[in-house]
Formats: sequence, structure tokens, C-alpha cells
Amino acid sequence: MEFESLWDDSTWLPALSLPTLEWATPFLPLLGLPDLLLKQPEVLKGIHAQAINELQSQRQELGWALAKKGAMKKLTKEIVTQAFQNIAAQIGQEVAVNFKAWIIFHFICNEAQSAMFQWDVALNYAYLPENSRRGKRKISPPIELIQLLPEIWDLVDFERRKELDNHLMLVAPSPPNEQSPYEYMEKCYEATMISSALNQALTLKALQTIASRLDDTQRQEVVKWAQTQIQAMDNKNEYIRSQKLCADKYLQSNLINLNFPSVFN
Repeated sequence: MEFESLWDDSTWLPALSLPTLEWATPFLPLLGLPDLLLKQPEVLKGIHAQAINELQSQRQELGWALAKKGAMKKLTKEIVTQAFQNIAAQIGQEVAVNFKAWIIFHFICNEAQSAMFQWDVALNYAYLPENSRRGKRKISPPIELIQLLPEIWDLVDFERRKELDNHLMLVAPSPPNEQSPYEYMEKCYEATMISSALNQALTLKALQTIASRLDDTQRQEVVKWAQTQIQAMDNKNEYIRSQKLCADKYLQSNLINLNFPSVFN
């Protein structure tokens, strides 16, 4: 996994603010965020405000110098790295490491986002009646997975996710004036981020639940089934899509080590 463009992304500072948003409080426990982070939102709110102030100050000071190639990337890295160092000092080093990994996983790592989508599609096919229109392309899951389907239903159920998303959009505020009208967003950018992270987090939780109940051989059987299921759905791009599952990389009982860059450099 390559990280050359890690600091090109503009989502870092909005992502840092997500655990501090009061209107998002009901949804935050579902996102897989570090528990200690959720218990100390005021600390993170102060760290985020400091990062925003530093960014604005540096923009005013540097001006057109930020137009140079790599300048904004360098500034983003400095400010965000300092923010995570502050999190480590004020909340805990493990919290800082896990929070950074969480942001990269959900908003920056295209591989992880694509894998969650493909796994979600495959798992939903496992529930389809074989005599239904879409069920005609269903590949029967291995018995070990069939036995776990009732347990993970709440995590992959499309209707439940739709209900959560509707509730999220109901309580989310409108975008600030500086985001509209040119972005044409009905809700703030943070609501879109939470919606995306919520779907991915529920899928990841389902995969972790499955992995925790199976041995290595059984996990490989589930991977083979998922790859075959994805291939059966798309005759044109079946191999490419099945490879986006990333084998058993994300079918683990704990959040895997994706070799993310350190918080402290």
C-alpha cells in the first residue's frame, strides 16, 4: 500500500472533528472509534481548534508561497502530525495511533474502502432467496458462514443502514455559508463523512465477527466463496472486482495492521 499522496487529502481536519460533534453523538459508538476518544470530546475539540487556528495563521503568513508544489502537503503534514502528538500527550499514545489508523482506513485508503464495499455486496448476497431475481446469481455460502448469518444480520441489513442514514441526515446541520452554494450540499460535509464511515464500520464489524468464530481453514473457505460470488455477479469485471476483496486481509478478528505511517513523524 502506497502513501505518497497521504498528505494531499483535504479530509484530515474535518475527520479530526468528527468525535466532537454533538449532533453526531448517537452514531459515534457505531464507528469503531477509540473509546477513550469518545469519553473526552472536549480535549479533542481543543486540539482540533488549535490545528484550525494554526492552519489559518500559516495561510495568512505564507500566502502565495503555498502555491508552490508540495507546500500545502508539507503544511498539512506538520499541522496534523502535531495534532496527533497532542492527542497522544493529552489522551494517550494508543488512542492517537488508533485514531489516525481509523481516519486513513475510512477516508484515505482507497483499497480499504473498496474492499469494504465488495465484502458488503458479497455478504448481502448470502441472504438472498435462490428463487429471487437477484438470487439467481447467488453462490451458496459455506456452512460455517451460513450458521453466522443471523448473528451479523443487524450489521449488514440494508434497511437498518438506510434507517440510520436517514436519522443522521435528519439531525445533521446544513453546510456553513462558505460551503454553499457552489458545493450544492444539503447537509454538512461531516455528515457525508460519517455516513460513509458508518457503512464501512458495520461491514468491518461483520467481518471481524465472522473471523472470530472461524479457524484459518474456514476463513479461507469464506474468502473463496466471496471471490466466487463477486465473479458470478459481474461477468465483465469479475476478476478485478474479486481481487478488491484483498483475500483475507480484512477478514480478521481485530483491525489489521495496515502498516500506516507513524503518528510521530
